[in-house]
Amino acid sequence: MSQEDNFVPSNDNDSTLSDISLDNYFQNQRQQIVKRNKWTKPYQRLISEYTNPTLRDDIIIKDVPLTLKEQFINYKNYIWNNDDRLFCQRDGLGWSKLACYYFIYYLVLAILFSSCVIFFFMLMDKKIPPKRLESSALALDGLNPGLGFRPQLRMDKTLIAYRTSRKTGKNSVAEYSDNMHEFVKTYGLKDQYFQQMIDCTLLPPNILINYFRQGLSCIFLTTDLKPGPSPCHRSKNYGYNKGRPCVVLKLNRIYGWIPEPYQNIQEVPHELKDVWKPNMKRYVLIRCYGQYPADRDFIQQIDYYSVLNDKKIGGLPIYYFPYLNQPGYRSPYIQVQFSKIETNVLINVLCKAYAKNIHHKHSMEYLHGSVHFELFLEYSK
Repeated sequence: MSQEDNFVPSNDNDSTLSDISLDNYFQNQRQQIVKRNKWTKPYQRLISEYTNPTLRDDIIIKDVPLTLKEQFINYKNYIWNNDDRLFCQRDGLGWSKLACYYFIYYLVLAILFSSCVIFFFMLMDKKIPPKRLESSALALDGLNPGLGFRPQLRMDKTLIAYRTSRKTGKNSVAEYSDNMHEFVKTYGLKDQYFQQMIDCTLLPPNILINYFRQGLSCIFLTTDLKPGPSPCHRSKNYGYNKGRPCVVLKLNRIYGWIPEPYQNIQEVPHELKDVWKPNMKRYVLIRCYGQYPADRDFIQQIDYYSVLNDKKIGGLPIYYFPYLNQPGYRSPYIQVQFSKIETNVLINVLCKAYAKNIHHKHSMEYLHGSVHFELFLEYSK
């Protein structure tokens, strides 16, 4: 049978449906192309540059790696395009707009920051701290005043080392005696604050607290240190030239803190029972030791000069407390002279302040109510 015999004529209706479906198909394709061109038209130039590598006026783009010369040309054109007068791909107007934007941006930030700072200082009392005593950050591990000492050549240095035969220069007598004098001489200044100081020896605490709130403070003079005259004086180089160095000890200031002295022998720690007397009931006691047994063997004699008038122990009167941020307040101090110590050896010294509300912690990293320093005396006749 031939192929002509198997031929069946197509239906006119089927032909019409096929034409309609093809028309719909091509119409949908055209719509998709139009839609695709709508989104890709802005990028056609960029796509053509990458698909058809060419040498542009301002930059060289290739499929293969650029040579060093071509890279240099690209960098140079990026920094300064002489044809279009562009610096870092921006003209003068573009840089002006950018500068104005950032100027306004940082100006607004500065105004906001300044407003916050001014508002903060308006709310903050310049004299009374908002957090004090047990609520302050100092009371994180118990509220304990620390001890400070002089001479201290640097704040991170606790070693007092010098040679008695060296009068000037580094590690000399003059270096440490001058440092001591810089601290002590401020107590002899009769400035405007000196006129606001009062004698507090006979005033009761309830009256003193009212004076302190008015900005007055108790007067403290170096002549108050007894027994006198004290050998820790500028004219005597504070004992450094004789191998008997003097050290000044004072309590650090804590706003509103009031010490609670021991009132009887039963409250006194065992290391103070041999020196405690009833006249010490109104004093914060201070005493120094060799930190370790070997250090105690190297220290034969220590003399104290303070308002307490006792060579065996120092004392700070409680009428100097509390500190209420009075202008010109001068912290009371005691003088400690190491009258007889071993030379040419390093001596670790630990000094402690004693009161019922001073709790000691013997960690070398966090000393509470005490201070540590070292003595190294190179003595030569």
